[in-house]
Amino acid sequence: MFNARNSVPLNWYPVWKYVLIAVLILLACLYALPNVFGESPAVQISPKGGQSVTTAMVSNVQQILSSNAITYTDLSSSTYDIEMKFSNTDQQMEAQDALKTALGNNYVVAINLAPNTPKWLMDCGAYPMKLGLDLRGGMYFLLDVDMQVVVDNKLQNTSDQLTQDLRTQNIRYTGISVVPNQGIQVQFRDPAANAEAKTYIGSHYPSLVVSTYPGQPLNLLVNFSQAEITQIQNYAVQQTVQVMRNRVNDLGVAEASVAREGTDRVVVELPGVQDAARAKSIIGGTATLKVMLVDEQANAAAAAKGTVPIGDGLYYDANNNPVVLKNQVALTGNAINGATVGYDPQTSLPVVQVTLSGPEVDNFSQITGANVGHLMAIVLVTNTFDKQLVNGKEITTTKTNQTVVNVATIQSALGNNFQITGIGNSRAAQDLALTIQAGALPAPVQIVEEKQIGPSLGMQNIKMGSISVAVAMLIVMIFVACYYRVFGLIADFALILNLIFIVAVMSLLPGATLSLPGIAGIVLNVGMAIDANVLIFERIREELRGGTPVQGAIHAGYERAFSTIVDANVTTFIVAVILFAIGTGAIKGFAVTLMIGIVTSMFTAIMVTRSIVNLIYGKRSVKRLSIGI
Repeated sequence: MFNARNSVPLNWYPVWKYVLIAVLILLACLYALPNVFGESPAVQISPKGGQSVTTAMVSNVQQILSSNAITYTDLSSSTYDIEMKFSNTDQQMEAQDALKTALGNNYVVAINLAPNTPKWLMDCGAYPMKLGLDLRGGMYFLLDVDMQVVVDNKLQNTSDQLTQDLRTQNIRYTGISVVPNQGIQVQFRDPAANAEAKTYIGSHYPSLVVSTYPGQPLNLLVNFSQAEITQIQNYAVQQTVQVMRNRVNDLGVAEASVAREGTDRVVVELPGVQDAARAKSIIGGTATLKVMLVDEQANAAAAAKGTVPIGDGLYYDANNNPVVLKNQVALTGNAINGATVGYDPQTSLPVVQVTLSGPEVDNFSQITGANVGHLMAIVLVTNTFDKQLVNGKEITTTKTNQTVVNVATIQSALGNNFQITGIGNSRAAQDLALTIQAGALPAPVQIVEEKQIGPSLGMQNIKMGSISVAVAMLIVMIFVACYYRVFGLIADFALILNLIFIVAVMSLLPGATLSLPGIAGIVLNVGMAIDANVLIFERIREELRGGTPVQGAIHAGYERAFSTIVDANVTTFIVAVILFAIGTGAIKGFAVTLMIGIVTSMFTAIMVTRSIVNLIYGKRSVKRLSIGI
């Protein structure tokens, strides 16, 4: 049967369509192929402090493994790490223990799964799918935001503003201070000034509640309303989530999950993380800078022995050399607007370029302008949280380090930007810039729970997930082949292709990660993908029962079922988009595979099956179809 309009066979594609379908199938097979080779248990060694890997380090690692009679299948090294693959997890664990014991605390020894993808495939840009925390293993952090610090910081800012306003209004007070866990105490000697201040604060600060300070009738207690405190805390958690997302994005962890949990906690999941120590230091620590003037008249050696001049403080640089600084802070981290890595054009060494904004910049410019020719120090303030076992109980301790990272002579008045030199290497510079840039947390965060999920558990999940997909496909394929005969076999081929396309797209998308919920989405797609062919085949059978010729029945089956298939898939796709937009973690993983599967199944169930049917039955006279009638 021919189309009357252009005399083209009714069930036949132009050559370019067959070529296009073949090319897409070949590309899908190519980019899905890396997932066939699997992964091997591996151990990765990274020197602490951002040091580069040397040939001597590699030789030392090989010697340690050889002396412990541990064999590896492959060893490779890059600028910052050494990676070894092993044939089984037992050798992996033995290697980790041996290397940790021999190398000590100067190296991070982490276990992970390394892909076995051949080099020629990687040269084509074909890599295996990224796996989620439940499949690949990785790090899990539960962070607690110190809400009291959030409120106290906001109270301090309000106190500063209130001090300025009362002075402007000539309302006489004797003192204003923040009382932790209570609010702002405003002290008066005159009841009239007390009443005037109470009226002014009530009319100009609607978010504040003013009352008499307990036991002191001449003083006022100013605090936020409960609704305002709730809003401040909610914003603090939201800001913490955003900062943590910035940090994990800069860490390069694919599809890391950062989500709020409860009123004051944040969950961070880092699937496939390889450098656990570096991740913990950046996720769990906070850092900021402060700029201070060096007391050039002070004796640093005497200060280190306990004789610190009045008005000065004792600090140490990275090499543990003492530095005496004046207590006056010329600039705080609140003024830092950004931090990026650059290179000094004269020395070619890495530097961190810091940009400033806000009211502190003018004061900083004045101080540096008045001290041209004198020394200025940049102090890095870091807060870290460590867990220790004390009497059988796990205790979390907070440690604040103040390290002088740079001392330089002020050449001229500094404005909105300056640079930090003397950092060491590019990786240390990147870590410093990252921590400063993303360190603007509204309050300290504490790691209250930390888990490291091993790759062996992930391998078991992968095995069970693969079995579930295989069983689902096998049952569907057997049923369809028995029920629809040749057409059923064609649908089975398209179903296999659909799975290949899903895997290929998941491997190509830079932000896509496969998790257990994602596997559930693939299993669901197995049933959904075959639905389109069932609709088409049933329509063909209906046309044949009505006496329509074979070629016309095939054409009508595909054409008339098309709108129904599109409607059903579009509505499901919209639901998947909504799930992806409002969901987090596991729900996003399910939505991603569902959306990809809907698009690929439309192609395989309609375009691919029709092209095969055209090749088998098109351009020839057929009296009967093997479609189970």
